[in-house]
Amino acid sequence: MTTPMIEVRAVTKRFGSIDALAGVDLSADAGTVLGLLGPNGAGKTTLVRILATLLRPDSGLATIAGYDVVRHAQRLRSMIGLAGQYAAVDEMLTGRENLELVGLLYHVGKAERRRRAQEVLERFSLTEAADRQVKTYSGGMRRRLDLGASLVGHPSVLILDEPTTGLDPRTRNELWTLIEDLVTDGTTVVLTTQYLEEAERLAHRIVVIDRGRVVAAGTADE
Repeated sequence: MTTPMIEVRAVTKRFGSIDALAGVDLSADAGTVLGLLGPNGAGKTTLVRILATLLRPDSGLATIAGYDVVRHAQRLRSMIGLAGQYAAVDEMLTGRENLELVGLLYHVGKAERRRRAQEVLERFSLTEAADRQVKTYSGGMRRRLDLGASLVGHPSVLILDEPTTGLDPRTRNELWTLIEDLVTDGTTVVLTTQYLEEAERLAHRIVVIDRGRVVAAGTADE
């Protein structure tokens, strides 16, 4: 039996009197998309932050590629890409400079990070705007740059927290196609979304979270 790329068992997290996560169990195989659905405040972002090693669970176990997100956090950070709900790019830098900076933070050599930056710019149709300051970019371009930045480290697991919120239908469709291409190349994706059609198109398995608990899990048809 194959070990899941991502496994979460009985994970809890409490903030004051609020149970953000109240014993969550889920798993995802390598090269698949796990869709996390649920209303605002359901606990999706808390779970994402735990998987991204940015938050420690109060109890339970979460592993990626067999590594514990608490005990092996440093090791896992080089394997994970994260794009949050809002584009985390520096507006005063150019698109290319943003990408090369991410490569520097991953300790990628100068020539290689330039190559990877160019690769991302081409993949996300940003070559023409590569040397313009990001403050001149449209919202869709910033979103594509942010997603591209999460790929500079060549992550095995990509965590996307509502990546298409606020985007127009055309840009959303472009991002969906990019995500599908990444999965075809073997990337495992965790996708939180409030759009059912997004989960239906992209996710191999869907987990619905409400009030910190898993209330449904299965394929889109199920």
